[in-house]
Amino acid sequence: MSKTSFPFPGFGARLGLALLLSGLGASGLTAQTPVSPMPLVIEILSPDLLSGTAGDYVTVRAQITNAGPQALSDITTYLSLVDTRNKMPVDLEDWSAERGRFIGTIEPGQTLPLDWKVHFVQPGTYELIVVASPVGSRAPEVSPVTRFQVSPKRNLNPGQVLPVALGTPLVLLLLFLVATYQRQRRASFPGPVS
Repeated sequence: MSKTSFPFPGFGARLGLALLLSGLGASGLTAQTPVSPMPLVIEILSPDLLSGTAGDYVTVRAQITNAGPQALSDITTYLSLVDTRNKMPVDLEDWSAERGRFIGTIEPGQTLPLDWKVHFVQPGTYELIVVASPVGSRAPEVSPVTRFQVSPKRNLNPGQVLPVALGTPLVLLLLFLVATYQRQRRASFPGPVS
């Protein structure tokens, strides 16, 4: 199986997601009628690269605009996250409490903010997109890619082991010193001779 190369990073994931959501397969590309562009525009307002340490929270800021001449109803927006090292989608259950947002109606020319609080769960490099899918649409609208660079958390005390690891030898040393002191004291001051 040959690996396909795309003109810019992230294109393959965006294309694959768009095809999956629109219900088009490889054979369906020729059998389906062309999809007209949706008048929705999704912009990411956050930087292209968000960095942090596992355990940190960041806010992904975006906005959606209806660039068309008529109101659009029943739009669902959601996040899609891909682990770029493993080339696999990531389950957002732990990453974001609010994976999807329902937008009732968006009027022509109206822009609405879309903010998601994202929890960096696992170290690695990820790509995130915001997807908008109106009910009845054959293809979703997809935002530009935002990249996450998540560093591992350096924990000097994993599982609260440090107090036990340091405390146990110190307690044993203290008991040894007390026992030695008492033994020496008894040897220095012998009891009455009978």
